Amino acid sequence: MKRFISVLGIATVAIVAILIFRTILNKPVNNVKEVVLAPLPANAIEHMSAAIQLRTETPNDEYQFDTATFIKYRKFLETSYPLVHKLLPRTIVDSFNYIYEWKGSDTSILPMVLMAHYDVVPVEASAVKLWHAKPYGGEVKENYIWGRGVLDDKSSMISILEAAEAQLQKGFQPKQTILLCFGADEESSGKGATAVVKYFKSQHKRFDLVVDEGGEISTEDNKSIKAPIASIGVGEKGYVTLVLTVQKAGGHSSIPASSTAIDILSNAIAKVSQHPMETKLTAPIEAYLKSISAYNDNFMEKMALSNLWLLESKVVNKMTEQPTTNALVRTTLVPTVFNSGVRDNVIPTFATAYINSRILPGQSSKDVFDYVQKVVNDTNIKITYYKNYMTEPSPTTDVNSKYYKRVEKAVRSVVKDVVVAPMLMVGATDSRNYREVSDGVVNFSPLTNAKGFHGIDERMQISDFEKCFNFYTLLIKGE
Repeated sequence: MKRFISVLGIATVAIVAILIFRTILNKPVNNVKEVVLAPLPANAIEHMSAAIQLRTETPNDEYQFDTATFIKYRKFLETSYPLVHKLLPRTIVDSFNYIYEWKGSDTSILPMVLMAHYDVVPVEASAVKLWHAKPYGGEVKENYIWGRGVLDDKSSMISILEAAEAQLQKGFQPKQTILLCFGADEESSGKGATAVVKYFKSQHKRFDLVVDEGGEISTEDNKSIKAPIASIGVGEKGYVTLVLTVQKAGGHSSIPASSTAIDILSNAIAKVSQHPMETKLTAPIEAYLKSISAYNDNFMEKMALSNLWLLESKVVNKMTEQPTTNALVRTTLVPTVFNSGVRDNVIPTFATAYINSRILPGQSSKDVFDYVQKVVNDTNIKITYYKNYMTEPSPTTDVNSKYYKRVEKAVRSVVKDVVVAPMLMVGATDSRNYREVSDGVVNFSPLTNAKGFHGIDERMQISDFEKCFNFYTLLIKGE
């Protein structure tokens, strides 16, 4: 027994020594670099402001689509970027999705795609009074440009066009053919991107690097890391919504039964909320944690991140404590809509709820359906798929690939002393469709601590606009 305890003690000491040794050896890459950014073109801010003032909202009901505003936006593009429209042939797909082709000098190289969308989500009428600027005013104040869509995603679209126009003014021709692809309904159906990819497939096109919105720069997500962290998206979670429906005889509210349709459905939702799906460390998130580990100033956190081979479960459990990191390690389930009742004195016959799920790679919409059905375990509840939109988790781009490395190089060139790490996208973008025609889909735009996505006071720092312009310029020039 003493011998066993002695061996156990020696093994424990050895493991602790390995943990400490690996942590000490895990040193950050010397990345201190002086970044000199080219200034924005003279009319760039004016163009961004004008783009915001055009209210390119996409409604859930496609019959409410404001065609006139989208035509005005097209005219705005033609007026603001004359060389792009004179020198780059434009193809229009499904009325308002645009493809501009910039022929390269070496057509043997697969083309690169720079993409964005210019539709925006509506502003809640009740929230307008809470904004500190007019939602569609395109105001410039406090070193920000304010308005719906300035971040999501006119920041990318206008930056791409400014970079292209500036290079065309210099007579530049890229070595690699570049396609500029802009979608008109990413915030609603995403059918535009699907149609564009279908068009490309009909032309037997394949692409090299594809860059879309997604990953960004943060100085706030991890207080133990002082340097800015640039998270480059290399894959996307899947998306599915389940509809839970209960039908039970209602009646007068003065003589209620022991349970109502609302009671039954509320209980089911509570079960789902109280029993989340299991955690899982996917390859992109493992790579993310390893990439940032050397820069952590908290020794215990750094030791855990440097030794995932032993401490993975502790790291993952810690990640579940915050919503932003919890979404990275599990398939999420959240109720988003609950409908029932018509009057305060009537017990309803029907109750319906929507549960939205964002699915980790390695799992599927069927896994989500089966899990919810098992947890709810109630024959009174009918569960169906909401068919408006559903997609499985995307394939992921190799973090060691030339595609990722090219974007990483551009990021390091526009952001000083930055930590670059791959990331799994928790939201869906148009670029997931392009994975059918490219192995190099990457999601990133150099926005820092972006504020107001889909909410109040959406705004972009002018310094971020400058970073975006330089980022896309480097990609266009192949540097």
